[in-house]
Amino acid sequence: MNRRPSPVKHPSRLVPALLALAIVATGFATLMVRLEVTEEGYQLSTLRSELLAEQEKNRRLKLEAAELQSHQRLRALAARYGLEPPRRGQVVTVR
Repeated sequence: MNRRPSPVKHPSRLVPALLALAIVATGFATLMVRLEVTEEGYQLSTLRSELLAEQEKNRRLKLEAAELQSHQRLRALAARYGLEPPRRGQVVTVR
């Protein structure tokens, strides 16, 4: 009796192709995430610089406001414009 040779089964190419596709997709996703993190890092650095600049500006403005409101300066301006403390009876309290 002659036996028939069993057909040779070729290995499927689908599994390696899907595996390669999964590796490429994972690599691409990792690259995109790292790119986004780097971009956010640059943006954070820029915002920190802006924050420091705004804090310095705020400090200067507070100092300027304190200088403008100083009693010594106001007294000098009052004398320059001929202002003096109110006399008796000039201040009226309204209830």
